[in-house]
This record gives sequence, C-alpha cells and structure tokens, in this order.
Amino acid sequence: MRPVIFELFGLPIHGYGLMIVLGYLLTVYMATRIVRKWGMEDVFYDLSMVMLLSGILGGRTMFYILNYSAEFQHRSPFAFFKIWEGGLVLYGGVTGGCLGGLIYMSWKKLSVLDYMDVSGIVAPIGLAFGRLGCFMNGCCYGRVCSESYAIGVHFPEDSPPWSHQFNMGLLQRGEVMEAVHPAQLYQAGHDFLLFFLLLYYVGRGYAPRGAGMPLLWFLYGTGRFFIEGLRNDTPLTLTGLTVSQNYSLAVVLLFGVVLAWIYSRPSDNRAAAVPVISDIREKKEKT
Repeated sequence: MRPVIFELFGLPIHGYGLMIVLGYLLTVYMATRIVRKWGMEDVFYDLSMVMLLSGILGGRTMFYILNYSAEFQHRSPFAFFKIWEGGLVLYGGVTGGCLGGLIYMSWKKLSVLDYMDVSGIVAPIGLAFGRLGCFMNGCCYGRVCSESYAIGVHFPEDSPPWSHQFNMGLLQRGEVMEAVHPAQLYQAGHDFLLFFLLLYYVGRGYAPRGAGMPLLWFLYGTGRFFIEGLRNDTPLTLTGLTVSQNYSLAVVLLFGVVLAWIYSRPSDNRAAAVPVISDIREKKEKT
C-alpha cells in the first residue's frame, strides 16, 4: 500500500491518481494504434479526454451519493473534488463516460459502432490500472482470508481495511490486522484478461460491428459479480447483495440482451470490413 508514491516540488504524488494517469495514457496509445490499423479518423485523444472527464464526474457523483451520510455530510462541499484520495464508483464512471462519448461522437458525426468497438477493446486497460491504484490506496479491500493463504494481504495501521477491523473490535492499536483477500488485484487481473480476449476477438474482426462495448460490459459484469463477493468494504442491500453486485446483474442482463440482438442481425463482421478499409487506404497512399 502506497497512498503517496513520492513528492514533487513539495506536492504529494498519490498512487491512486498516478495509476489513473498511466492507465489513461496506455489506453489512448492502444486505441490510436487500433484506429490507424482500421483506417479510421484518429480523434481518440479528444474522444478519450471527453470520456475520461465525464467518466470521472459520473463515478465521483455516484460515490458521493452512496457515501454522503458516512463520509461527506460533515465535510466541505469541496471534498467532492478530492478524487486523489480515492472514491470513484465504476458503474457511475461507465455511465458518465459512455454518455460523454456518445454526445461527442454525435457532435462530430463519427461512426458510433466503430469507435465504441475500439473503446470496448482498450477500456479494460484503464480499469485494471484503476484497480492497481485502489490497491495502493487501500480501498476496495477484500474479506478476511486464512493466514496460510499464499497471497493474503496485511495492510498497515490506519489503512481503510485496518480501520474496518479496528472498528469491528477485531484488533487493538499496534496489532497487525487479519489477512484479507487482495480483491483489487483479482479485479485488475480480470480486467487485463478481458483486454487480451477482446483485442483478439474484436480486434481481429471475429465479432460483429458494435459488439465490442456490449461484450466488454457483459463479461466485466459477470466477473465483477463474483469478485465483489470477496470484498468487505460495502454493505449488503435489501436483495442480500452489494450495490455493485446489483448493478452487475443489471449490466449483464442489459448487455446480454443487446448482444443477442447484435448477433441475431445479418452478418456485419469486421473481418470483411477491415481489409476493405486497408485497401482504400493503400490506394490513397499510392496516388
């Protein structure tokens, strides 16, 4: 756990924020490589910035609403903007990012299906780095596991998981907390796996056009539902599940229906479209 990596000219560089920045830069880099390969207009720097900012706004807004009474009720309104301390809800970020991206693409009259496919491939990179930031920040921690568990984690005193066990009366000042599941690393590994799967399946043209983003969130929601069961930082709702598990089920259902509709349509496979785009680009270069 490293909430602050180092100081630069007296300013603390937070691990959570640094991981967000690194994830964003790698995401944009991979996206630009794909859009150039597909012969599309390279506007991803602008599009990604719109989606990043609107995603952060959506994720922070949802976190603020869900945790208002516990964390923000007695704080200054400016606490809303302290995202470097952690506190973004993924599904709120997804909603905000997608809405911002759709508005931008409509304004620029871009092909929504193609650019959302690219976004679906590269988004897991940013998600994975975000979870690495959660691990460094100590948030989104897992449940208690056996001390003999090979990758069980002991966070330092006054960290969020240590404070949780302290408030539960499980330990005293100066004591080492019980080992917990590194749920953040489970999620990061899951997200990196999604990136490679989608890069192969969607990036090589095996998926129908428009399937990239729905496929991402269908697979993400499925994995997130089970990984969320190992977390210990969110209370259960009336359904007996956490808020994120409820959202995961809704996401899986919604995008499962969308995928069923996409795959039921007449074939619009990108494997046939990409060579045509490449041929057109080659002809332009020769002339």
